[in-house]
Amino acid sequence: MDTIKLHQAVVMVTLLACQVAHAEHSGGWCDGYILTGNTSLKVAQPVAEHKNTKAEGLKCDSANLDTIDIIRCHGYPAKAYEVTTEDGYILTMHRIEHGKSNAGDDFFRPIVFLQHDFLGSSADWVIQHPSKSLGFILADNGYDVWMGNFRGNTYSKEHSNSDMSPDHKDYWDFTIDEMAHYDLPAMMTAVLEETTEGDLMFVGHGVGTTAFMAMSHYRPDLYQKVRLANLMSPMAYMSNMKSPLGWLAKREGTLEIFFNLFGDGELLPSDNIIDCLASLFCINPQTLGLCNELVFIFSGFDSEQLNSTLMDAFMHHSPAGTSSKTLLHLLQLVKSGGFHGYDWGSRHENEAHHGSRDVPTYHLYDVEVPVAVYYGDNDYLADTVDVDMTIAELPLIVSYPHIMIHEVDYTNWNHVDFVWGMDAKSYVYKDLIANLKWCESVQC
Repeated sequence: MDTIKLHQAVVMVTLLACQVAHAEHSGGWCDGYILTGNTSLKVAQPVAEHKNTKAEGLKCDSANLDTIDIIRCHGYPAKAYEVTTEDGYILTMHRIEHGKSNAGDDFFRPIVFLQHDFLGSSADWVIQHPSKSLGFILADNGYDVWMGNFRGNTYSKEHSNSDMSPDHKDYWDFTIDEMAHYDLPAMMTAVLEETTEGDLMFVGHGVGTTAFMAMSHYRPDLYQKVRLANLMSPMAYMSNMKSPLGWLAKREGTLEIFFNLFGDGELLPSDNIIDCLASLFCINPQTLGLCNELVFIFSGFDSEQLNSTLMDAFMHHSPAGTSSKTLLHLLQLVKSGGFHGYDWGSRHENEAHHGSRDVPTYHLYDVEVPVAVYYGDNDYLADTVDVDMTIAELPLIVSYPHIMIHEVDYTNWNHVDFVWGMDAKSYVYKDLIANLKWCESVQC
């Protein structure tokens, strides 16, 4: 076994062991190894508007701050908003209303809504320096920036029903279907109502794009409110995934093993699992390479774009947690090669969750919204073959004044480089902002 495959095997086994330890509340491997200091993130609460000044007494250490405090630390205004979905989940959105030099009340600010990837959070968009993080870059370019958080992550772990707490297994009874059916519609509608704007621009990454495209089955009317959808590393078809997740999905019995281990609960919560992994791999210089491996084995190897000084911050914000069934949904999509809802395993369960015995199929030709696509050649999760299939079926990819299909001009560009890459501004965000500006002036 070569070194890369050995590292992959070690990390995968560790992930599973930490997940099982968490599920059984047994501590185990990491007893005595938990990092010192403030290693768990605070859940953001609704806050009043802050002045556009650096928060006094706070150090801008994104490893130990939540999204709101990261934004404030860098001198930007921060707000948090809660919205309740139709099925009772309470989600938190974070907002950067303007940049540092464009705070005038009469300044017209188009809305950009950012939606994170699988196991991500709103922190993904602000975790680097303001000159490199998309949330700050958009605010400085005159946009009103909103960042969503899917149910079950660090910032969205409440429910309107007190009996549906994260400690109850029924709380985690959701997949990408619910994110598409309830979460995105609730958040996008709330943004439009709060701002009284007629439309918004959408930017999604990875599973954020999956939910946006699946929304066509549930709320196609909302596409009329989206001036341009920017899909970074789009994930509809996934059968060619090069990540170890793709390999696992195609092995006989894998889905059953995953479900039996932790199919009824939370997957990789940041406060338990990542403290465990960080303590095992990211302190000892001899195993520091395995720390980076946690990112690379899933997303694609690109050490030149990863700022190693921010690994502590990255690992304390991501993974931010979701349901285990969300991972099982992804594995089903990889195995089937289609784009569809989650198969709950029986006609009765499918009827309860989908309203029919059959699993819904999501048709990309129903995604009737102007689209721009951005993808990398070294993306282990969104392989170029799968991206090409997605592009071929999307009906409204913008083609004037230029075709808005952007293959990143960097050979090793991987999945997480879209949010963590040190040069994402020049390789991706420059084109994205040009597309936004074009669609501001005309109806794309």
